[in-house]
Amino acid sequence: MNRPLNQALQSLPPIPFHMPGHKRNLALLGDDLPWAADATEIAGLDHLQQPTGVLRGLAQRAAVLWGSRAAYLSVNGSTGAILAGVRALAPPGGEAIIARNCHMSVWHAAELCGLRLVVLEPEWLPAWGIYGAVAQEALDRALAEHPGAALCVITSPTYEGVVSRLRCPIPLFVDAAHGAHLPLPVCDLVTISTHKTLPALTQTALLHVMSDRVDLPRLEHQLRVFQSSSPSYVLMASVERCVALLEERREALFAAWRRRLEAVGSHAGQWRNLRLFLPDDRSKLLVQTHFDHADEALRARGIEPEYTQGRNLLFLTSPCDTDDMMRRLIEALDEIDRRPPGLPLPPFPRPPMLSASDFPLSAEYIPCPPGIPLMRAQEG
Repeated sequence: MNRPLNQALQSLPPIPFHMPGHKRNLALLGDDLPWAADATEIAGLDHLQQPTGVLRGLAQRAAVLWGSRAAYLSVNGSTGAILAGVRALAPPGGEAIIARNCHMSVWHAAELCGLRLVVLEPEWLPAWGIYGAVAQEALDRALAEHPGAALCVITSPTYEGVVSRLRCPIPLFVDAAHGAHLPLPVCDLVTISTHKTLPALTQTALLHVMSDRVDLPRLEHQLRVFQSSSPSYVLMASVERCVALLEERREALFAAWRRRLEAVGSHAGQWRNLRLFLPDDRSKLLVQTHFDHADEALRARGIEPEYTQGRNLLFLTSPCDTDDMMRRLIEALDEIDRRPPGLPLPPFPRPPMLSASDFPLSAEYIPCPPGIPLMRAQEG
């Protein structure tokens, strides 16, 4: 595998009179944590703030792999990338169109920029209690009513796998944190979290530039603002391993992944009491059960879902799942399906709508994930 950064980390000088303070003393520290790869910006390791060597090469490989104009590493997750991207695209005090189901980092960026917001309401799916896609008509209407808007931000795919495909005459920033495995959308700027559906360590992400409407020097400055000046080489090395793995084995890994997901989809047709949501992004398995606390039955079998909401169970899959893992999940869901049904499930109420008067935002958030605003906080 082509892993220059990982190779550099394996060839660190043996006498480190530099940070970090643990000095890679494995005899003292033990080897249960990646101390040996935890380094700082010494010769050969490049600088994330202004990369010219192995980190620049890694970003260029990521841009080629995903098909973007340029790519930037984020060790502050998609959160840091979103904060930087919004600041780079929207003038302070400007007007921005933001989808209601955007992640809290988008709203935090709006606060920091003092933006005047226009809130786009996606379709609400009451039978599932989730947001659907943002309609093109809704965006067109918002643009007509707010011709001075400088930026539009949406989430696609959503946490549950719903994709919005929009044509936008102003800069469009897509939070695709949960879609690192998908083709990049048509937009100007997009962030993907490499740790969510791909094999990279938690807190890693890539920010992809898709058009020449993005001012690169301004974006790079904002990334320096929101990125740590002491980035983790352990995290960045995991991104390199992920990139190398996809460069060499993506087709085979993704084909096996699709096969496992198709097996679940086919098997779901046999269920009598469970329902499987069928989004655009089939890597998300949203299953609606017929009684509360079905997650406890899963945990009894050693299975931990990504998220539970009432009778909804969300399972996030990746190319690192195995046939055995998927088999055990199907068996556990089959066992749940055989249980007697509970009371009928009423439609999920739509969350309160938000308006520009709710900002600067002091709202409660649904715990992350999915980290979207719930309602305006009570006064006092």
